[in-house]
Amino acid sequence: MGVFDFLSRDPNAKINRLAKRFLNEHQQQQIRQEALEELITHDSPEAISALIRRLGVNFRDTIKNEQEKRWVSDQLVNRYGQKAIEPLIGFINTDQTISAAIRVLEKLVGQERLVGILLDALGQYAPKDHRTIDARMQLIDAVADLEDARIVPTVTPYAMDHDDDIRIKVMGLLEHRVDPGHAEYAAVSTQLFEVLTDSEASGRITRRAAQALHALQVDLTEKAEIVN
Repeated sequence: MGVFDFLSRDPNAKINRLAKRFLNEHQQQQIRQEALEELITHDSPEAISALIRRLGVNFRDTIKNEQEKRWVSDQLVNRYGQKAIEPLIGFINTDQTISAAIRVLEKLVGQERLVGILLDALGQYAPKDHRTIDARMQLIDAVADLEDARIVPTVTPYAMDHDDDIRIKVMGLLEHRVDPGHAEYAAVSTQLFEVLTDSEASGRITRRAAQALHALQVDLTEKAEIVN
């Protein structure tokens, strides 16, 4: 048996060829769509994972890009359903462009499980890791729209993130959710004070920290010398 004959019998090899076709922005849209439609004739986890990869790629033609992603999302929810959950979780844990995958997962699992999945994914990334900024921002954006007691303690360390936009996002979330009676009030106050006194932080960041500390009614009297 020749190598080509062997590969042609391997369903994963066929899945990979189809994925290469529909992930290629320079292919004609009709060819990409035909590859997607052929892919969903497969019912394996590998086929589902390949389909999910389309959600992590953005093409310059934004209209066709959104049309294809919407089609893929519908297939994942309506055709594969529960079978898509684990591949989606795997993708969210490893890729950097994950917002679309999160939106699909949100339709397949309850909020409590969704929050746990997103926070577990976020927790694997250190705040100072410059390689995973995009994933961190998308995960924090996603949990910012959800209500769960686990969110505040998990996102608090990211007030010291490598990326200023993430720091601003986190401080806004903390300011909105925490008050003097909150269980995480002391920890959040301490973290915000650390931001305020961060010698490497920009003025934009320290001003936002000061605003959040004021909104949370944090008493800085004993720390006045440090602040000054």
